Amino acid sequence: MPSLRLVKSSPDRPGRDGLWQHIRQHLVLDDIRHEAVDAEIESIARNPAYLDVLARRGEPFLHYLASEIERKGLPMDVLVVPMVESAFDTQALSSRDAAGLWQIVRSTGEEHGLTVDQSYDGRYDIHASTSAALSYLKHLGTVFKGDWLLALAAYNAGEGAVQRAVAASLKAGRDGDFWALDLPAETRAYVPRILALSSIIANPEGYGVKLRNIQDKPYLARVEVDSKVRVAEVVAGSGLPEQEFFKMNPALRPDVRPPKRSYDVLLPVESAAILASSLDGAKLGPSRKSAGKRGAALSALSRNARHG
Repeated sequence: MPSLRLVKSSPDRPGRDGLWQHIRQHLVLDDIRHEAVDAEIESIARNPAYLDVLARRGEPFLHYLASEIERKGLPMDVLVVPMVESAFDTQALSSRDAAGLWQIVRSTGEEHGLTVDQSYDGRYDIHASTSAALSYLKHLGTVFKGDWLLALAAYNAGEGAVQRAVAASLKAGRDGDFWALDLPAETRAYVPRILALSSIIANPEGYGVKLRNIQDKPYLARVEVDSKVRVAEVVAGSGLPEQEFFKMNPALRPDVRPPKRSYDVLLPVESAAILASSLDGAKLGPSRKSAGKRGAALSALSRNARHG
């Protein structure tokens, strides 16, 4: 029988203050002040149920996503992107055909390594779509020279649209920062909402908000599966109810053939270990070392984030 390889998403990092504390230590955009950000903060703080829904939906994924963001050396603020894009609805599909947790359009997904065809849509694959989204965000961070307000705007409106808006702003004698750009209303609201959530995560007590406690330890592990293994076999081997399995792996369904190469599933750590141990040749891979520290690298990324 084909072998599996289990790869933990990150080292175990239990923290007595929970995952939010670890996340807030790596935020770099949380102190940006602007009237649009303040208005979003007030709106969110008045609706604690919204934050609770985000935390409950995101709980299975947050540690994994934070670990991947750190590993890529990106500012932790990009963790807020799927909160705003999909509210952690893994099967979300927009009217513009943006799909999955990160709301990726087909062309962008394919440019960043996703398989999107009639039988399998990698935009719904949590692991693959996260890799593609972070690759795209890293690209945007480079294109806009570390100005993460512009990079985040481009994630929403498109790279070309933001570049044209910057050029028009500079031509009109303005300074070309995010707040001076003529962008779609959705994008003008999108970036302040991300900044507002970053600010609230950084200082919930200061805004009279209580965040749902989430343990700072891995919930999910990634299992690499040989292409010859049928999805039904993986579901059975995981020991999970089908509904729970497909919640964490929405790109896979019993009637869908996975890509003609090895593919990944995300499972709770204990279930992943059970699945790996049930097949010959399975082995635990080494834990990845975290790459994201609030040091020179992230400081350089945030230096160009312009304050209003």
